[in-house]
Amino acid sequence: PEAQGLDSAVLAQAIETIHERRLPVHSVSIVRNGALVVDACFHPYDCSVPHDVASVTKSVTSLLVGIAVDGGKLGNVAEPALSFFPEASDRIGDPRKTRMRVEDLLTMRSGLACGLEPGEKELFAMLGTGDWNLATLALPASDEPGRRFAYCSGGYHLLSSIVSRATGMSTQDFARESLFAPLGITHLEWPTDPAGVARGWGDLRLFPRDMLELGLLVLEHGRWQDQQIVSERWIAESTRPRAQVGGDGYGYGWWL
Repeated sequence: PEAQGLDSAVLAQAIETIHERRLPVHSVSIVRNGALVVDACFHPYDCSVPHDVASVTKSVTSLLVGIAVDGGKLGNVAEPALSFFPEASDRIGDPRKTRMRVEDLLTMRSGLACGLEPGEKELFAMLGTGDWNLATLALPASDEPGRRFAYCSGGYHLLSSIVSRATGMSTQDFARESLFAPLGITHLEWPTDPAGVARGWGDLRLFPRDMLELGLLVLEHGRWQDQQIVSERWIAESTRPRAQVGGDGYGYGWWL
């Protein structure tokens, strides 16, 4: 650590504190100047087992949308989201849904009645159906798309389907080819819906080192070693605040 300007005694104290206080930390990895200076796992987690990264999965889905846009497989984020789901035409009802863009799904401002209350009840209702896309698209509209932030996991499942339909590949295969392989990530566990679409909202399983590499990719503005994996523009747009936090239900929306 000292070779990279870090105090090993302070780092050791942090690790000891996690042990002594039995903090619910599974792993800690720190890179400084490109060097791995801390790589620790804590019982009962074993770093040889891939970890469920929960809703960080949404960030991976966002990166995949960006790569699809960069490569011309997906036109742009202003495209109507419903254009990718012609089978849902009889579920639209409210015309506000036709104005919902890919960008509105990314920023969680879909206008759908989803995520307006705590508990993600719409997500659990979706899981109990045979068609998760239609279950989400059939939700009533509650606002004009692009206006109000609400944490809606179903919207990110729609994004996984959009990635698959735009690229002509499964989301998992597109992830392997365009994102994970360039990073040297070889192990991928990503559960699917009943139709075989990767769960764009969660349940992706990765190793801590994989997460470290994804974090470094974003910190380096989409560049890994000598390859631009996702455009610098996409990273900048992905991390730009979109809505203000307030008591009226508005919140911060990021693509990453």
